[in-house]
Amino acid sequence: MRIVKSFWMFYKKLVIPALSMSAAIASIAFIYSGIFSFKWFGISYLIVTPLFHYYIYETRNPNEYYFYYNMGISKPVLWLSTLIFSSLIGLIIRLI
Repeated sequence: MRIVKSFWMFYKKLVIPALSMSAAIASIAFIYSGIFSFKWFGISYLIVTPLFHYYIYETRNPNEYYFYYNMGISKPVLWLSTLIFSSLIGLIIRLI
């Protein structure tokens, strides 16, 4: 349960910015094509989430990795979880 809470604490910093940026990208695609598509929303979420992970945890707050390491989660595991979660959420959004 402790690991699940740690992943949630880690990922909740990524969800809101990534969803809002993906919505903005989907809106721009809507303006240019005239058709709103969850396809663009899902694809942009898949791409934007690792970028936010890099910005938030690598450049802005690199010392937070120590917190997760002390909880038993290494940096490669956090990157892998970001890729897996963003892929799953992006595919779910795309299939809507």
